[in-house]
Amino acid sequence: MTAPHRRIRFLFAALVIVAVVILVFQWDARRRVDHLQDMMESQGRAIADLVAEASQHGLATFDSWRDEVEHRLVNNALWLAWLDAEGGLDRERLRGFAATMGLHRILVFGPDGRLEGASHDPPGGGGAGDLRLPAGFLAPLLDGREPFRVHGFRDAARPGEQRLVAGSARPGGGAIVVNVTADSLHATRRDLGPGHLIRSLGEGPAFRYIVIQDRTGIQAASTADLDYPLTLDAPFLAPLEEGARWVSREYESAAGVVFEVSRKVALGAQPVWLRVGLDGQLLADMRADTRRQAVMRLAVLLGGLALVSALTWAWQRQGHLDSEVARISAELQRHEVEARRREKLVAMGSLGAGVAHQIRNPLNSIHMLAQVLGRRADLPDDVRQQVTHVRDESARIEQIVRQFLQFAKPREPICEELDLAAVVREVTDLQAAAAGPGGPTFSAYAPGLTAEVDRQFVIEILENLLRNAAAAVGPGGKVLVSLIGAGDMAEIVVADDGPGVPAADRDRIFDLYYTTRPEGTGLGLSLAAQMVAAMDGSLELDTEPGLDGRGARFVVRLPRHRGGGERKDTET
Repeated sequence: MTAPHRRIRFLFAALVIVAVVILVFQWDARRRVDHLQDMMESQGRAIADLVAEASQHGLATFDSWRDEVEHRLVNNALWLAWLDAEGGLDRERLRGFAATMGLHRILVFGPDGRLEGASHDPPGGGGAGDLRLPAGFLAPLLDGREPFRVHGFRDAARPGEQRLVAGSARPGGGAIVVNVTADSLHATRRDLGPGHLIRSLGEGPAFRYIVIQDRTGIQAASTADLDYPLTLDAPFLAPLEEGARWVSREYESAAGVVFEVSRKVALGAQPVWLRVGLDGQLLADMRADTRRQAVMRLAVLLGGLALVSALTWAWQRQGHLDSEVARISAELQRHEVEARRREKLVAMGSLGAGVAHQIRNPLNSIHMLAQVLGRRADLPDDVRQQVTHVRDESARIEQIVRQFLQFAKPREPICEELDLAAVVREVTDLQAAAAGPGGPTFSAYAPGLTAEVDRQFVIEILENLLRNAAAAVGPGGKVLVSLIGAGDMAEIVVADDGPGVPAADRDRIFDLYYTTRPEGTGLGLSLAAQMVAAMDGSLELDTEPGLDGRGARFVVRLPRHRGGGERKDTET
């Protein structure tokens, strides 16, 4: 075989090898694109499942809570009917009962349906027609067909307010109707519903939108900027009407490439469409990159040098694609874990707040009965002492419940420019007066300094720190409160000469429910840290000792001026 033939065969073999290598690389690139597409579709389905399940559980939790409130209303109405049969109900008694049980209004009707008494004057001051009672609500109670009944939400006389209504028949004829303000229930339903969750999920850069819509339009969305084709008559949604569980599509929008996964679910009585739009730009870039690689690898066939260069570049690009795929996978997994964590926190906070609300009413009754019993002149001393103990302990439980509610549903701070030094001196003086002559010595060094803070937050933070310091130092101890200006920050330092915080406890003192005192609840420092953080500040236990080279030194740092962002105001 001549040399030219050998060279041709060698060149042909080299070209075949290069062609095979190019085909393998092209197949691998396509496989990676398909893998990313499958992964994006899987993640979209997981997010949609998470939103659907969280929404259904949230609505079920709300329904259970509403049933509890309605049951309490019926019990209140039946109790009032019993009190009416035993001794009658005058206006003062109705007012007291309404205040104790947290009722908005109590109405007493005679057998003829006329209003005979009320805890508060109803709007209009007339008969049942002026009371905005649901149509036909009184009739079954007046004629004895039903001993009690409950009506769901109704509009109040004041625009935008809602009520829950229940009633019971009076033993001698007539009816008693009670209602409560239901605005907080509506707010809770919004928090437990899908809107809050999808807005939290949609904040991530991997999402274009998360939308819940029905035939009437979009009911909830993760963003207000919805410049996307989201009509329900889109052909790709048709399989959902035929029983398909999922559909997906990829399309070009004004904001870039979108990869959408859609599902039809039942939320409430009507079906809705849950649509998750992911950022598909990376997928489009990978497809374009695959096409570019094909062109470049074709050029490799024209020369050996081009072959080496193209193969080297291809491996580099392959490594880049691997890292990008890993990064996107980790990002999507992180969002899924974060979504589950937020769902758990929302459910725990809402459930805890509901339980705390239910504890309050019987606790108030115990406290009130203890006060009434304690006023009796013929009470033996030992019984009087026990009654006083019951009253004090019920007040302590009420304080714990109030702290739990405050932690579970914290309010936003209402910051205003005020004399921070005056607030520090005021709280310190009050604690000194409460300690009395035999208690710790409180002193304050607070030269004039203003800051834009929430006054009530600052008072509660200081009271908590000073109470802890007083408990640590004991009688005869010293507590010093200092206010220092440090540039744009205001520093409030609470130092004492007590035993200090053990090294083993320093990293845990701000944890929820952690306490070293038998009578402690573990909420105080957690609440204080939460309120400081809400004002964009920080609370820390300093590494330096307190007074006289011993004790603890807590430092509260608060910005003297709020940032340029929009201030959040809370209606009270």
